[in-house]
Amino acid sequence: MEDQRAATAKFAEQLRELRAGVGNPSFRTMAGRSGRISHTTLHEAAAGTRFPSWETTREFVRACEADETRWRQLWDDAQQRNEDDPAPQEAAVPTVPAVRRTPRRFRWIAAGAAAVVTALAAVGVVVRFRVSSADGAVAAPSPSASFSDSLIPGDSSRFVGDVTFPDGAKVKVNQRFDKVWALANVGTVAWHKRFLAPTSPNGEGGCQVPDRVPIGDTPPGDQVMITVPVVAPSSPGKCMVSWKMVDENGQPFFPSRRPVYFLVNVI
Repeated sequence: MEDQRAATAKFAEQLRELRAGVGNPSFRTMAGRSGRISHTTLHEAAAGTRFPSWETTREFVRACEADETRWRQLWDDAQQRNEDDPAPQEAAVPTVPAVRRTPRRFRWIAAGAAAVVTALAAVGVVVRFRVSSADGAVAAPSPSASFSDSLIPGDSSRFVGDVTFPDGAKVKVNQRFDKVWALANVGTVAWHKRFLAPTSPNGEGGCQVPDRVPIGDTPPGDQVMITVPVVAPSSPGKCMVSWKMVDENGQPFFPSRRPVYFLVNVI
């Protein structure tokens, strides 16, 4: 029983850290984003009152715009340590819908682009792709994906994935490397003169990064690959830097959205 309580408390702590990373939105706000679960249930999950069902966890993660696949693994690991806990107040775990995957065409392009992105970044080139469905049709932007806190009505973005240096990748002390993400414009507003800016100078761990990096013009329905040049610190440890999409004056376009970030192990 002690192990079960510890696992529940640890998972609740992880949920609180996730929520803090997107600016600590109120549980009512999160419930509104979900539209499927109450603010009380979300609060109980973060408080560690009892181990949450996957349905509760999934809606918590969606409200924070986090990676459902990664959090399903975290939930599975924590649930394994709680498997003897009957959790009578939790609803049965529903069938989890399949996670939408990046189209095969983009996965192939991203893999090839990773090999040349450093050279492109050196001359200031921003790589951009059209979002296509499996049959080749251009995917329509999703107005429902926009949050009410968007700086511009109808504006919305979606994190596609890490192109280089996924979370936990190893780099050497003082190593220079390029972190690359892929983002998608899934709103109805064209992106123009936008940037990614770190939420705090050099983040945690002492990595050296620029004040901001350009995103490049991206119309609705397109994906863009964004490169950040990084210099690892001179001592081993973990280095994490979070980034927000901002305008020329540094104003964030999505104030309460979860930032993109990189996390590397410096050896």
